[in-house]
Amino acid sequence: MTSWKKWTSALLAAGIIVGSGAVWQDNSVQAASVSTKVTTPTEVTLKSGGKSLTQKGLLQGGSTWVSLTAVKDVAGGSLKYDAKAKEYALTAANNTMTISLIDGSPSVRINNYYPQVEAKLINGRLYIPFSAMRDYLGVQGSWDGKAKTLTLSKVKQNSVAIKPATLKVSIKNAEVDIQYPQVSGLASDKAEAAINKVLKDEVDAFVADFKKQTKEFGDAAANRPYAFESSYVVTYNENGVLGLVTQRYEDYAGAHGMTTRSGHSFALDSGKELSLDDVIQNNKTVRETVSKKVGDQLKARGGYLEGYKGLNKDQDFYVTPTGVVVFFQLYEYTAYAEGFPEFPFTYKELLPKGTEPFSGLTANK
Repeated sequence: MTSWKKWTSALLAAGIIVGSGAVWQDNSVQAASVSTKVTTPTEVTLKSGGKSLTQKGLLQGGSTWVSLTAVKDVAGGSLKYDAKAKEYALTAANNTMTISLIDGSPSVRINNYYPQVEAKLINGRLYIPFSAMRDYLGVQGSWDGKAKTLTLSKVKQNSVAIKPATLKVSIKNAEVDIQYPQVSGLASDKAEAAINKVLKDEVDAFVADFKKQTKEFGDAAANRPYAFESSYVVTYNENGVLGLVTQRYEDYAGAHGMTTRSGHSFALDSGKELSLDDVIQNNKTVRETVSKKVGDQLKARGGYLEGYKGLNKDQDFYVTPTGVVVFFQLYEYTAYAEGFPEFPFTYKELLPKGTEPFSGLTANK
């Protein structure tokens, strides 16, 4: 890993660039997360497909932890170890979660995107929190508090493949790593092309801007290269909708680099990109309520820079298995050190009682 990536990764892992890093948990497992305040691990029985797994889960630090091998077995993914890089890579549900041990303590990235997810090395075995399994690896759970048993199952996801595409860009004294998502396997070629065009146009525009900036600044010094990186993570892939967060990082050898993010929610049957109003079914009252709650929380947090007057017309957001996360860019309303301010809302808060997410918007295939 290059020096600038190590530096950036440390900031991302610490949450300085990631921001609030909202964590969502399946309601059925919430009891496991809040019912224990002990610091020593308590064993949890793991079940899947009607059978108990040989691996045990753990209750520690207020969270339910599951080993990588158990996640792999339930998700049906692959788990590989790179001895040279000292990294484990678990691929499932169109994401690859990589856990690096190179600096002594585990650090987590997904498709070169750094979520605020912690991994633990306990008694020689790697564990991740259940919430990360549900959010990124397509595994859901049901908690039995009396029996201290967590029953795991694979989430039914859309029939679509999301793979990283790359762009080769050569600029003197610049370290460039461009990965962006492209979809395949959709029933509609037209929808597939529409989604891929949005994602390709986005990264093309950023590459063009990077090239323009490097010309204006001139060549970088060999010992302090410029840096440009793009990455993504799949946040949702159910009910006919695909949710993604794409991220772009650029550094022109200044005091610090700059990161921007975009949330994308696509209806897979039509290829349409959904707005926040689409997701909340154009409910003006709900939008006003969300706008006020966001404002109250934003103004109460440290580093608020003033200027918030309500949600933007084209508000940044992304969807997760349990709800919608409204977010803002670095410096948009808060100081850089606050990262990306994020405000999660559950579907229960946003939709009429009994309404399924995205009902009426897609064929839900």
